[in-house]
Amino acid sequence: MAASLERARGLARRLTAVELGVVALAVAAGVVSTRLLPLAIGIALLFWPLRWLVTGRLSVRTAGDGAVILLLAMMPVTLWATALPDVTRPELYRLLLGIAVFYAVANWTATPVRLRLLMMGVIGTGLVLALSAPVSVRWIAEAKLTFVPTSVYERLPTLLADPIHPNVMAGALVILFPCALGALMFGWGELRWFERLPAGLAAAAMLGVVVLTKSRGGYLAVGMALLVLAALRWPQGWMVAPFVLLAGAVAIWRLGLAQVVEALTTTQSLGGLEGRLEVWSRAVFMIQDFPFTGIGMGTFAQVANAMYPFFLAGPDADIPHAHNLFLQVPVDLGIPGLVAWGALFLLAGLAGWRVYRQGRDGAAASSERLYAAWGAGLFAGLVAMAVHGLLDAVTWNTRPAVTVWVIWGAAMAAYRLAAPATGFVPAPTGEAAPVRPAAAEG
Repeated sequence: MAASLERARGLARRLTAVELGVVALAVAAGVVSTRLLPLAIGIALLFWPLRWLVTGRLSVRTAGDGAVILLLAMMPVTLWATALPDVTRPELYRLLLGIAVFYAVANWTATPVRLRLLMMGVIGTGLVLALSAPVSVRWIAEAKLTFVPTSVYERLPTLLADPIHPNVMAGALVILFPCALGALMFGWGELRWFERLPAGLAAAAMLGVVVLTKSRGGYLAVGMALLVLAALRWPQGWMVAPFVLLAGAVAIWRLGLAQVVEALTTTQSLGGLEGRLEVWSRAVFMIQDFPFTGIGMGTFAQVANAMYPFFLAGPDADIPHAHNLFLQVPVDLGIPGLVAWGALFLLAGLAGWRVYRQGRDGAAASSERLYAAWGAGLFAGLVAMAVHGLLDAVTWNTRPAVTVWVIWGAAMAAYRLAAPATGFVPAPTGEAAPVRPAAAEG
């Protein structure tokens, strides 16, 4: 009996060693086809009893466990509140898959070597997305920001039957771009040449694709990420901010405030600032009327047209979301959902910041100085996500939105490895994490 149990544990240990790769393949299948989302969730959940067999626990603890429990509690609520369960159900599957990915990343990343592999995988994902963008995005050549010649888009054939919207692609890339650039800026001396090359290619490719998307939120997010990385990398980095403000002031002076605002807010579905404010007002009305339950995930367009019709966009306008991340979450899941999601966002940002501080303050050994690079990239990516979210909501429950959960899980795991002695979250059992004195704050 004991021998059989030990053999079972050995098999479970080998399976959990490849957990993240298997879950990544399942996620890719779920991204390609919504019908495969339940299967992807089931595959991710299979590893929970395997972890229990190996370590005696279903999962490592993270700082976001309470917030995740609240999100899970809101799922039956939103399914009860929705008028269109067939629309809401796939959105719930995406959220469940994101949570499963969060814990898969947090559990698998149990050593500095695995953290390094994870972050290079994140960078590689950004490179793959950027390289696939020319044939997977439904490019919009006209209507806004005409500095990119139309002829460029005419040479980009769309091969997918269900192509990705440019703003959705930009929303995913602005989170991943700082991870690649941060690795180069902070970890150049620690990276091997075969790590520098893909990181450099990924940073350049992602930046180029964001430019092609013509996403104003993407431009602002990338600019903020560059500012944050510069400020963290060099003592005088914050001196870039006054020059950025000066450039903005000159643009407003030369072009006029109204024209600058229109350029930043006009989209095909929204006629400018007034149209965007109208959409935001409808989101606020929904939150006021359904503060504890939300309207049901994924039903913004239908509920708006039925109960809060648009005047500028028209009563039958196809506006799928609130065009603001911080409004869309409570619209879908109510204020409790916003509290849970916001807590996860803030905790992940705090974890990324602390990982950066640990690496910067020199507490890490020579082989672990990449913590500053990983932490800076994760922190800047979440700042970019917040800035992008002011104008769009595509990082919430869209196909590429699972990248957010990967970044959150990576931030939690990185802090557990960088500073286990601080007690932020405990080191996992089963694989020993390095225990070093925490760096002094200051």
